[in-house]
Amino acid sequence: MTTNNYATAVRGYRDELGAAMQYADADLAPEAIATRKRARVHAARQALLAARPVLPQNLPTRDGVIASLRPKTADEIARVQHEAAKVQALLDKGRPLAQIIASADETRALAIADLVETLPQVLDSNAGDEIIAEVHGLVFDRLADLGVEAATSVRDAEQQHAPAIAWHRAMTEAAEGSDATVGAWQDVYRADQAGYEAIRGGLDGTVDEFIRRLDA
Repeated sequence: MTTNNYATAVRGYRDELGAAMQYADADLAPEAIATRKRARVHAARQALLAARPVLPQNLPTRDGVIASLRPKTADEIARVQHEAAKVQALLDKGRPLAQIIASADETRALAIADLVETLPQVLDSNAGDEIIAEVHGLVFDRLADLGVEAATSVRDAEQQHAPAIAWHRAMTEAAEGSDATVGAWQDVYRADQAGYEAIRGGLDGTVDEFIRRLDA
């Protein structure tokens, strides 16, 4: 299946959600109509999941790479904790986290990957998981830029399979609701700009609101 087919599958999914939202039958009670709407949405989600690209086998995840590099010995733990304190001091002085990551060495980068989950701006945000994912992505790229083998090998594989990985993520996230996250669509844009532009125009926000109410 080509990336154009993935864009078509996502557009078809969105169209089916819109059709489910508009579904009506004068011969049915409201509860029966709601049941049929949910059934159509469920079927659309299953069809979208089935249309996803096949991912490369045994490819480690970015989070898995970061986890494998985390400190294990007492000395390593002490160094990371020392760097975490430095990072917190820089943040307290107003240094942007992305800027700190861009110049970090391996120890500081790994300290940031641990620290980000407990930052007040992350704990207090409704988008905390997305912030953590974005920071982990920046940390991973920094580790790869530094030549850390575990990160460079995964990034090379990601680049080779970028369209499939990006579309798989976007389609998986969309099937969990009505649309994927901004981060997922950014991945698609970088890997398949034509496919991104084919799907992202003219989306109807009323469909997203309908799905939020339905899932609630």
